[in-house]
Order: sequence, then structure tokens, then C-alpha cells
Amino acid sequence: MITASALGSFALIVGLLTLIPGLDTALILRTAALGHRRLPWGVVLGIQTGTLVWGVLSSLGITAVLTASHLAYAILRWAGAAYLVWMGSRILASTLRRRARADLAQADAAHEPVTDGSFGSRWRRGTLTNLLNPEEVVRPLRTIKGKESTHSPCHS
Repeated sequence: MITASALGSFALIVGLLTLIPGLDTALILRTAALGHRRLPWGVVLGIQTGTLVWGVLSSLGITAVLTASHLAYAILRWAGAAYLVWMGSRILASTLRRRARADLAQADAAHEPVTDGSFGSRWRRGTLTNLLNPEEVVRPLRTIKGKESTHSPCHS
């Protein structure tokens, strides 16, 4: 049976882990720095959607399988790496295109915020970034166990 003290301690630890900067924080800050006020909220909601999905998968035991299986964890890790490379190449290409356009219309670009997509595209990016982050798989299990397993695929 879970006591109120254990539940409170767990909630405190999870809250503190949420505050630790990482990929999700970088994505929110990048979107906010582009100058539009609504789009970062799409990213935040997407990240929270991903967190909710990982919570449900964790309660079903699927994250334990991913953590125990070296192959499944490696597939998730490589999918996450491929997504980061894809996202980084899109950001780089967008920056290069923006620089080329800035030479043509420098005065107009300085006064208008860069929207860089819609609210829905920001939600999708936040969700995918969270779901393809292997750290999100092992974090709940580490928190529940209280320590990292030496047999975890993240140590290989």
C-alpha cells in the first residue's frame, strides 16, 4: 500500500526532475526565442502529451521491457538520434534560407517575429521530442527503484 508520505516524496522528486534542463527545455526556449508568444505553448503541451504517454506506458510495464531489452532500447535510442539529426538539419536549412531572404528584405524581417510553423506543428515537435528521448524511458523506473540498475541498457 502506498502511504501519503511515499506519494508526497515521489511527487517532489518527479517535480524536481522535471525542472532539470534538457532537450525539452532547449526546445521550449528555442521556440520562445523565435519571437512568437503562442507557439511555445504548443511545444509545452506536446511535451506534456509525451510525458503522459510515457506515464501510461510505464504503468503498463512497457518501459520496463524497453529498459530490460538492449535491442528495444537501442532501437529507441537510434530513432531518437535520427530524429535529432533530422530536426537539426531542418533548423539549419531554415536558418540558411532566412539569412538569404534577410538580404532581400532586411527591414521587414527585423520588425516581424518569426512564426516557424503552427501551434499544431509545435505540439507535434514537442510530443516527438519527448517520446523519442530514451532518458524519458528510464527516468520513471530509476525514480521508482530509487537507484539506477547496473543491468540497464543505458550503461552499455
